[in-house]
Amino acid sequence: MPEYSRMLIEEYCMEHSQTKKTKFLWDMVQKSYDIEFEPEDCELLYLEQLILKERNPELKEALQDLDDFMCGY
Repeated sequence: MPEYSRMLIEEYCMEHSQTKKTKFLWDMVQKSYDIEFEPEDCELLYLEQLILKERNPELKEALQDLDDFMCGY
């Protein structure tokens, strides 16, 4: 996963604290550093929903990078 995408997601989380989306994204980015982590299906589905709803194209691309990384692409 590109480090720039991680940084964008972390920046979003710092600017938009206290939301369900932020907590989820922060957890997923932190888990992405663990090479043995395997996301659950519900986590991947929720991430897909966030990607589809995201309006910011730069953040949307970063979320897609996270999704690709978590799925092993």
